[in-house]
Amino acid sequence: MMYPHRPMQNVSPALAANLGLARQQNTKMKSLFSEINERQQTVLKKLGPDILILPADAALSEISRFRQGSNFFYLTGFPEQGAMLLIDPNETSGAVHLFVRENTEKEQVWDGFTMGAAKAAEVCPADQVHHIREFEAFISNRLKGRRVHYQAANGHPCGKLIAKAIEEQGAEVLKKSEVFDAIIDMRMVKSPLEIELMRRAILITGEAHHACMRAGTRHRMEYQFEAEFEYACKMQGVLHFAFGHIVAAGNHGTCQHYIENDGPVGEDDLVLLDAGAVWKGYCADLTRTFPASGKFSPIQRDLYEIVLASQKSGLEKVAPGVCMIDIHNHSAAVLIDGLKELGLMKGDTEELIESLAYKEFWPGALCHSLGIDVHDVLLDGYHKGDKPLEPGMVITVEPGFYSQAFNQEIPEAFREIGIRIEDDVLVTEDGYENMSVDTVKEIADVEAMVQSGK
Repeated sequence: MMYPHRPMQNVSPALAANLGLARQQNTKMKSLFSEINERQQTVLKKLGPDILILPADAALSEISRFRQGSNFFYLTGFPEQGAMLLIDPNETSGAVHLFVRENTEKEQVWDGFTMGAAKAAEVCPADQVHHIREFEAFISNRLKGRRVHYQAANGHPCGKLIAKAIEEQGAEVLKKSEVFDAIIDMRMVKSPLEIELMRRAILITGEAHHACMRAGTRHRMEYQFEAEFEYACKMQGVLHFAFGHIVAAGNHGTCQHYIENDGPVGEDDLVLLDAGAVWKGYCADLTRTFPASGKFSPIQRDLYEIVLASQKSGLEKVAPGVCMIDIHNHSAAVLIDGLKELGLMKGDTEELIESLAYKEFWPGALCHSLGIDVHDVLLDGYHKGDKPLEPGMVITVEPGFYSQAFNQEIPEAFREIGIRIEDDVLVTEDGYENMSVDTVKEIADVEAMVQSGK
């Protein structure tokens, strides 16, 4: 049975929360509903006579907390697994069709409850909402000779029948197309509602970083800081995290994506914590580095000040019309000049940037996009410098210093040190806003925060 869209009413608090809204925020719920509908209409205009088939993600395992696929979430707001979105401009009953699962009584005993088609029709923008079992009949003969914009989802229960229908009906499948580019283009620039959700994710993440700093002199294992971070986030209602936490003490901090988090924390170690909460589908991504003792050593202080200066210079460069590669190079120049003062690098700064010689100490990139995904989507050209930033984009600014044990070219006292400082930044009409400005990073503030937990 299909359910046409009807006005929202009797939405449970749990359901409202799944859609990223609390019951008392009815105005925001309507705003999200309208916003998603506008996104669908943009896609519809791009389709022309073509069809879009967009599957929801499937659960990673039978017993796991599910997080919706990014594009599906963006175009539906629907939180459950195994669903399907189909947009067909030729359909007389309306172009936008959502197909959802509905657990049987037996499935409810083991797997819990689903929203079902009737409730989904109340809260999700769609012309028609159907039970997923109707999907096979719905696409029968619909794809014949047409272009289908479709990216398969691993493990989706309808995957095989879609593949069969495409083959039997001679449809042309487009895995990359102007339609998917249009979705990326929309996702790159955040709406006021999306920015509000990101602010909450960033605020919770910053408070969790502070909790870890205050525990700095008490915890002596990396996994204890990981537990501290998760506890602080989950006590604020966080259900998902943007990525696997990086809690790297001592020389572990020299690995860009260290995720074991099972090592000891020495009293004189620096702790590099790179972690982010997800709030109602939107990610934060912050990194802070702090001394476990509550006091930076002279060498740690010198290096930290250089990274901090590099980070601040990158922040000041963020503005509409500026390319990420130019911000990166500006920040790299400050880092290089600081390392030259310490005798860790030699030569002309511009030549060192051109030759990428500084990558020995900072192999990563300064910026990436942030949103529904921690490395959110960008159209080709943004990282390479072919396309400039636009107002409404959210990016990270995260320089670092990483000196490996095998680097025999620098004094031993400077080896096996990892430092990264990362903020989440909104590109505004006339510059930038540091959305994580309240998370401390000045040396005196970091030391005071760690020492306050003694």
